[in-house]
Amino acid sequence: MKIKQITAPLIIIAIIAFGCKSEGEPDITLKYNDNISLTWEETIAAYQELDRFYPEARLTEVGLTDIGKPLHLFMISADRDFDPESIREKGKCIVLVNNGIHPGEPEGIDASIEFAMNLLNDRDGKGKILKNTVIAIIPVYNIGGALDRSPYYRMNQHGPVDKGRRRNAKNMDLNRDFAKQDTRNAVSFARLFTTLNPDLFLDTHTTNGSDHQYVITLIPTLHSKMESNMGEFFKEKMLPELYRRMDQESGYPMIPYVMTMNRGDIRSGITGYNDAPFYSTGYTSLFNCFSFMTENLVYAPFPDRVRSVIAFLEHMTSFASENCEEIRSLKDEADRKIAEQEEFVLSWKLDPTYSENIEFRGYEYIQKESPLTGHRTGTYDHNQPWVDTIPYFTRYLPVDRVTRPGAYIIPQAWEEIGLKFLDNNITVHRLTEDMELDVEAYYIDNAESSARTTQGHHLNTNVKVRKETITMNYYRGDLVVIPNQAGNRYIVEMLEPHAPASWFAWNFFDSVLESHDFYSVWGFESHFMDLLDQDPQLRELFEARKESDPEFAADPVAQLGYLYQVAPVHEIEKWNRLYPVTRVIKTENLKIEKVEAE
Repeated sequence: MKIKQITAPLIIIAIIAFGCKSEGEPDITLKYNDNISLTWEETIAAYQELDRFYPEARLTEVGLTDIGKPLHLFMISADRDFDPESIREKGKCIVLVNNGIHPGEPEGIDASIEFAMNLLNDRDGKGKILKNTVIAIIPVYNIGGALDRSPYYRMNQHGPVDKGRRRNAKNMDLNRDFAKQDTRNAVSFARLFTTLNPDLFLDTHTTNGSDHQYVITLIPTLHSKMESNMGEFFKEKMLPELYRRMDQESGYPMIPYVMTMNRGDIRSGITGYNDAPFYSTGYTSLFNCFSFMTENLVYAPFPDRVRSVIAFLEHMTSFASENCEEIRSLKDEADRKIAEQEEFVLSWKLDPTYSENIEFRGYEYIQKESPLTGHRTGTYDHNQPWVDTIPYFTRYLPVDRVTRPGAYIIPQAWEEIGLKFLDNNITVHRLTEDMELDVEAYYIDNAESSARTTQGHHLNTNVKVRKETITMNYYRGDLVVIPNQAGNRYIVEMLEPHAPASWFAWNFFDSVLESHDFYSVWGFESHFMDLLDQDPQLRELFEARKESDPEFAADPVAQLGYLYQVAPVHEIEKWNRLYPVTRVIKTENLKIEKVEAE
């Protein structure tokens, strides 16, 4: 077996098939017209066949998943160049498509195979898309879920017959793991994604939300969050053109994902989706990638859902090929700007004062008696279609901002977190000697832990921090991350504790919320009697509190606690609720060396 090293860290590409390509036609049979989605084994076999048949195609393994099976990547390159750096040097765009993150939502799995065949055999001239683009496809991301198929998963879904399980082998929802990366799937994806460094990204899904007349809906990442020129191009040129082409050229008109302003009332308007970094598009857009998520309607027939994704793939990649020079220029400019950017937004809120009017084709929502239960229930009446103009709210406003430091220091006690940056192609350093540094440190004044777990974590929300400048001792081997990189948004989002999707929010640092020391009642009182004798001001403060607060004066436990808080002895609690990742403002005296990826 040949081994190819892509010229970027942390990703080894093993070639599945190689040698002379075959004559004739590739032996691939899709079954979506019969309401059947290919199994994982059939899917990989199809790509192996394309790899065997076409020299412009290559199937590779790019890491492991939680089920122990390899994650595959299929690439199509007209000039047979599969090296990301070389591709970018030629000025071509790279488009990455991810399928089967929720294997019960399999349209993209089957659609991507037919799309790949259409490109490779130049069906209806589709091969021209490859003039300026290289296509990369993850055949199935959640292999563990894909291997577990049943007709009883997603029972409200109109096909296919057998559907995969939503969660992966670790029982994780992989579309909540992109930023924190608890799973081997997510680690493999991060290495793959940051090595390819794609210009466009698509993740294919199915939604079981409100019913309407559309087969396909779209979640674009929020233009408000993007670098300004990228965001303007995305909002004003790319998205309108994709909606136009789907509406006028595909036979499958497309609408933004239906998330209503007022629950169930579509006519009141729909909103753009705030895709947090733990979602695929939220994560990929942190690296200045134009990111999309298709959401097919669960109630539409499976063959139509597949064909609509094929149409979107063709229109998205055609647009990328036609506008590649501008797309590449915008991304490169954004990479440079983000590396130099001083201020970053941590959280956003919808602006309810700004909207655009869009045409929407819906069904009347009615109440009728359920034939199953006999009770009245809500449903969308397909006998009462309607077309109306509704508001679409797309603008989000910054809520919380932070200025980047010169560097972040992550003590080596937490290095399993700091080293995660290497999987994301972020440069990390270590201190080469012990140092005493003045740093900005956060104290966690408030963090509300969720009662129930999400993704195996008790989420910390409503995080309030207090920043102080303190002097800290650091030691040889502590990690240093300097936010002067194109991945700065990822660095800041993960290390600022009050960012909504940070590692602190996902409770990786919860031990710092525990008290480090405390007093024992036994013997404590006698020591404080001595301290009060030595400190008249402290005694005066204590006596004044007792005199002004009768309830306090009657509570000996409260009195001991009060003395502990106001006396100098409380200095031993300086570590309590101290967030361990600190911010260095002046970095010129740092003694560091680069950490090399394994």
